[in-house]
Amino acid sequence: MSYKNVSSFAILLVLLCSPFMANAQDAKSSRPTAVYKVDYVFSELQNDKRVNTRSYSLLVRSRERGSIRLGDRLPITTATKEGNTQFQYFDIGVNVDCRVEDTDLADLNSSVDLFTNIEISNLAPGQSGENRTGNPIVRQTKFQNENIVPLGKPVLLSSADEVDGTRRLQIEVTATKVR
Repeated sequence: MSYKNVSSFAILLVLLCSPFMANAQDAKSSRPTAVYKVDYVFSELQNDKRVNTRSYSLLVRSRERGSIRLGDRLPITTATKEGNTQFQYFDIGVNVDCRVEDTDLADLNSSVDLFTNIEISNLAPGQSGENRTGNPIVRQTKFQNENIVPLGKPVLLSSADEVDGTRRLQIEVTATKVR
């Protein structure tokens, strides 16, 4: 292929692709600018009495994902060979992922679509981190929800009893439009 043919081909390629590039730039500039504050409240109840409450808040742009990661990395021995110990690390703690989207309802300013994924993991009772022997027993609780949430009002997303205890975990959320 000669230099003239390559140049002609490159010009033709630019002319053919330019409408697509302009549309991509227009789509980027027309992104939604709504920002929401999403407040999660985790409540532990025993005999219907609140014994512990933790709060987590995120600022999330519409159609974007927000995340919170809190916790520790637990080393687990996977192999010991010639005096060298190999570890694999396991994350324990709280992970919250959410995404907010404007609803398709008639009154867009009264509610939002909220997608939530929550994972809570901790060591089973009776296992202290550094003094334990053997592999740990890790407890996990996972919640995944897709809801239409009214703005400015607390909503109960999920509720679950402990597997082998008398406590209940409740998760409430309040979404507020910031701008």
